[in-house]
Amino acid sequence: MSRAEIMAELEKMTNEERLEVIEQAIHLMRAGAKRSPAPGSKDEMERRLREAAERMRDEYLTDPELTAFSVLDSEDFHDA
Repeated sequence: MSRAEIMAELEKMTNEERLEVIEQAIHLMRAGAKRSPAPGSKDEMERRLREAAERMRDEYLTDPELTAFSVLDSEDFHDA
């Protein structure tokens, strides 16, 4: 059923019937949201993180305060 068909059917309903449809639609939306995140949300988060990292790249390469601990990168770390 197309959106136009749905809207045409809603126009035929009473306000009470429309309210029932709206309540059922909201229930379906909430159930769907609990099952899985919005499509593309993981991709969107990865894209935003990648963009942020790219914006900060020069800072991390040149600012000694941001790279001070990188001298420890070659050392082995063992939790005692």
